[in-house]
Amino acid sequence: MKFAVIGHPIEHSLSPLMHHANFEALHLDYHYQALNIPPEHFQHIRDIAVEYDLDGFNVTIPHKERIIPYLDTMTEEAQAIGAVNTVLIKDNQWIGHNTDGLGFVKGLIDHYGDLHNAKILIIGAGGASKGIAYSLSQQSKHLVAVANRTMSRFDNWQFEVQPYHLSDIDNIANQFDIIINTTPVGMHASTDQVVALKQLKKDVLVCDIIYIPAETAFLKSAKARGYRTYNGLDMFIYQGAESFKFWTSKEANVEVMRQCVKNRLYS
Repeated sequence: MKFAVIGHPIEHSLSPLMHHANFEALHLDYHYQALNIPPEHFQHIRDIAVEYDLDGFNVTIPHKERIIPYLDTMTEEAQAIGAVNTVLIKDNQWIGHNTDGLGFVKGLIDHYGDLHNAKILIIGAGGASKGIAYSLSQQSKHLVAVANRTMSRFDNWQFEVQPYHLSDIDNIANQFDIIINTTPVGMHASTDQVVALKQLKKDVLVCDIIYIPAETAFLKSAKARGYRTYNGLDMFIYQGAESFKFWTSKEANVEVMRQCVKNRLYS
């Protein structure tokens, strides 16, 4: 079987490394490659898939919404989130799915435990936030809170959350058991923080979906105050594992995938 990740730019992607490690561990003669597709060439995506004889592919920035008109159908998750990161090609049908939120939540449960009683605050209302909020809404009995600078971002959300303005965080942050930054602030070792967290619950878990660097300024600040922290590496691993399962109905070797990525990034 043949798979790919499409995006622009795509040269930095660790997905081929991760998926090939999984294929090797499972003794599967599958192939996975990164395909750079600029937006101006995207209208040829169906032809490109045929050219490379793809059985499925991942979709990354900036194509997660652009792919939707080319699909025949979408899963419930993808419809609710309004973005697709995984496509299965089966019997000439293109089926869109979104594994980003599910990937984050699977890793979070491993790290935190059962989420049923957890009160959760997400910072940011972009595509990653929407996927994570949707998956968390399936796990917690509490309405997921989402804080963003631009409140109009919530106008087209297809499921219910508790919206807040970013400026409200100082007044509400101490209510939550888990706080998750989904904004890109802090990437590439930037010292910027989207917000400065002050008084929080003693046992709060502070998360950042960024994993390069392994510890953002946001997480460093939380750790310095004695709070537990968790980065986004597992989200990347598990979204890949869930994509593999969607394509093949097989369980991925998550530990092999995680170790090969950690070795590349942090060794």
